[in-house]
Amino acid sequence: MPLTVPQLDDRSFLDFLGEAQARIPIHNPEWTNFNDSDPGITVLQLFAFMAESLLYRSNRYPDLNRLKFLQLLGVGLRPATAGHGVITIVNERGPMATATLASNLGAFAGKVGFVTQNGLDVIPVEMRIYTRAALTNDELAAATATYTQLFQSQVPDPSQLQFYKTVLFDPTTNKTVNLSDGSTIDGSLWILLLTRPGEDTQAQTVLQNIAGKTITLGMMPVLDATSSVLSPGGVTADQAPVAFQYQISTGNLTSDAIPLPIYQTLTAIPDANPLKDLTLVQITLPSPGGNIGTWESLQPLQDGTGDFPPALDDADALKRALCWIRVGLPSLPDGSSAPLNVEFGWLGINAARVLQRILVPVESLGSGTGEPDQTVSLANTPVLPDSLTVTVNGNAWNLIDDLYSASPEVPVRPLSASPTAPMPPADPAKAQVFALDPEAGVVTFGDGLHGARPAAGAQIFASYAYGGGNSGNVGVGAIKNCPQLPAGFKVSNPIPTWGGDDGESIDAGEKQIPNYLRHRDRAVSAEDFKDIVQETPGIDLGRVEAIPLFAPGQAMNVPGAVTVMVIPNDPRNPQGPMPNSFFLDSVCKYLDPRRLLTTEVYVQGPDYVPVWVSVGINIVAGFDVATVREAVTAALKNFLSPLDGGPEQTGWPLQKTVEQPELLAQAVRVAGVSSVNNLYLFDSSGTSQNNISMSGLNLPRLDLIRVAQGDAEQQLSTTVVASTPQKRFPVPVLPVEC
Repeated sequence: MPLTVPQLDDRSFLDFLGEAQARIPIHNPEWTNFNDSDPGITVLQLFAFMAESLLYRSNRYPDLNRLKFLQLLGVGLRPATAGHGVITIVNERGPMATATLASNLGAFAGKVGFVTQNGLDVIPVEMRIYTRAALTNDELAAATATYTQLFQSQVPDPSQLQFYKTVLFDPTTNKTVNLSDGSTIDGSLWILLLTRPGEDTQAQTVLQNIAGKTITLGMMPVLDATSSVLSPGGVTADQAPVAFQYQISTGNLTSDAIPLPIYQTLTAIPDANPLKDLTLVQITLPSPGGNIGTWESLQPLQDGTGDFPPALDDADALKRALCWIRVGLPSLPDGSSAPLNVEFGWLGINAARVLQRILVPVESLGSGTGEPDQTVSLANTPVLPDSLTVTVNGNAWNLIDDLYSASPEVPVRPLSASPTAPMPPADPAKAQVFALDPEAGVVTFGDGLHGARPAAGAQIFASYAYGGGNSGNVGVGAIKNCPQLPAGFKVSNPIPTWGGDDGESIDAGEKQIPNYLRHRDRAVSAEDFKDIVQETPGIDLGRVEAIPLFAPGQAMNVPGAVTVMVIPNDPRNPQGPMPNSFFLDSVCKYLDPRRLLTTEVYVQGPDYVPVWVSVGINIVAGFDVATVREAVTAALKNFLSPLDGGPEQTGWPLQKTVEQPELLAQAVRVAGVSSVNNLYLFDSSGTSQNNISMSGLNLPRLDLIRVAQGDAEQQLSTTVVASTPQKRFPVPVLPVEC
């Protein structure tokens, strides 16, 4: 929305007179006659009249003067930001050929429009991702007894056998796949390319069509980072990640006594760091005539062992299999795997980045009137200024920041020049300009003296792009329409889009003026850090705290250190919302150019301390037990909330101890509770405590609460079982079938 002109002051004559009279008893108590006949009152009335007149004149200053003053201050509304994400394009029923698509394709989630940011090859295949999952202890014991004797011919030492089961990775059920925590025995993703259903007899034709083409593999890591650091001296680029290994199956074997599979290493170009951000990897397949395929007619007990792909019991998948692409962990120079945390929430081929941006090729804005200061409005907002082109009678006019700096439309002799001096030559290009308010979509032309006026009847056209706002944050599968795709193609977004923000409202923008005049867009004090972080675009910030001279994990009074604790608004996790990597990166990118270079800034979420509560209550007769019980639960959750909790309801204060009497008082205040029999406060180990202290960035997180009518439960506990399998020779374990 556009920045409106605020009233400098709205006090009237009576307001000024009343304020002046209220000060008389303080400064001159001997003055007791306040009638209109008193000379002193007459002087005050004259002062009030003059003040009101001056204020009226100030409020009548031209709007453009005020807006120019605000522009000189650098104060304006934070613009809307565009949502972005990723889509996958599938050739489900189109021709059996690779389609090369250019960028800037339009895709829609209802009325919300996006455009693709990269071109790609859409190959006519299906993709599945498998992993070799380690067995549980019970499964391992059963498999050892059954399969050890079978595989002794390949590995004489049974202790070197590593049994696994083949698992299909499906983000809707598996949620994530981790390659570095031991849950996969080889730390690899196995991507199987298959023919489309019904085309298994044409596998060779499909392989010829995709040979030499580029697969665009999308990789979305699990964003569980809890902190980010801005070191003194400015932000440094992330160290280039060690590249993942991409290998494709050739279908050939070595000539060893025990044949081994042969893979071909593929050229892969990532556009980001797949361990920290959404990344598209361009993988070039072998050229026509190269070896691509799967291994057939293997010896008994070879399938799925060693470096062969995972064993499958899906007859349809085996029948349609084209080739395997193995994505392995990066290797260090000594050949060992790099010690990285590699966890993905989604992977897919035929991926393209999308940005919330809709192109308007041509829009008629009517015709000119010949009058000064003409304005026309674009139909769609917010407008992206760099995309706007305006033509008047077929001539392109230029965008300018300040119309008052534009040239006149006719030659004007300078005031200092002689009346007989020749007129300077006209320069129409410098006069044919316009100004734009991108939030309101208003195009303003000059008044003749400052910028040209569109002539009466002149046809005005515009081409531009618009986008941005919270509407760009859509859920999984919302993007499903792409009119420019060929028939038989399907588009979808496998993960939600993010980063869209409606921008700053008018009221919020006006309230930021005093803050800006105080900090001048420079973070120096703790309040400056809080004010600036709250203006970060593209995030839904719930709370921010700035702690000077504090670094996490270190003692207090660390010179030059500032810790900024940020908590997002997350309705899905109200008791313990945590920022992810995108959230932290957005804050860091916005804060970095506004901090002192000598300041070391730590941006992170809170350190939650698990808290359990058990309450026993008596209920007033006539109240429903269920509703009162839930009301007590809600009251305690709200009181311990990191966003709305605490005595001030602004979030649980840092370093405030959780005390049992305070929780009991919250429960008693709930309507329908006659009394509280007992309330027990437990730490995460299940030990009863009178209070739980908080320090540093600690905040309570209510993980477990039990409310009962009568006496409270005196013990609460949970059980966690974990195991870490060893990594040895891969051996498949197939399910038992009748």
